Amino acid sequence: MKHYLLEPTYKKSVVEYTAFRRKDEDGTQIWLRKELGWRWGSWTISVPEDEEECMEYLESKGYVGDDAVFNWAMDYGHTMTDPETKEEVLDPDTSLLELVTSQMLPSETDEFVDITEDYEHAEMIECWDGCWEYWNVSSYQKEIDDDVQEAIIEEVEAAYEEEYEEGVENLGWTYVDTYYEMHCSPKITPCHDDGTPIEVEENA
Repeated sequence: MKHYLLEPTYKKSVVEYTAFRRKDEDGTQIWLRKELGWRWGSWTISVPEDEEECMEYLESKGYVGDDAVFNWAMDYGHTMTDPETKEEVLDPDTSLLELVTSQMLPSETDEFVDITEDYEHAEMIECWDGCWEYWNVSSYQKEIDDDVQEAIIEEVEAAYEEEYEEGVENLGWTYVDTYYEMHCSPKITPCHDDGTPIEVEENA
């Protein structure tokens, strides 16, 4: 496998979201979300180095058999329309390795990276120096009065300050997920599996 270090190109561009949910007195589902901004963060992403590793990746995603490559490419938008037959086909000028790499690794021209949603195989190295923290309450089923939102958030902030997520759960909230976004173009550097950039070691 090849390994890459994923970092932001600007400070204060990594955002961590932690989501909770619970039902209100009337049965309405309401959501609680903590937004935490970090000055910096880094992840490693591993991608196949040859076609054999590509096939192992496809199999891990549930694509097997003679049509594994085509079915995967169809599902992830990596096919093209044949101008003569008008049927979806694989691009003959793009290798499987190129397709899989483009799926598993963001592009440095991207202006936003949904790390958790789009790159589930990314492994976080660290996030450091939290810069801001906001809580918000919402519901898809009803409008929540501003005063009610403020009261909930005050209660949650006090509980979180004492016992973190456990304190919030003790208030009746159920933890759902934590996810990360990068609100800028990414910097992608070849690295070793521990995240050490290859060029830094070679120039040392």
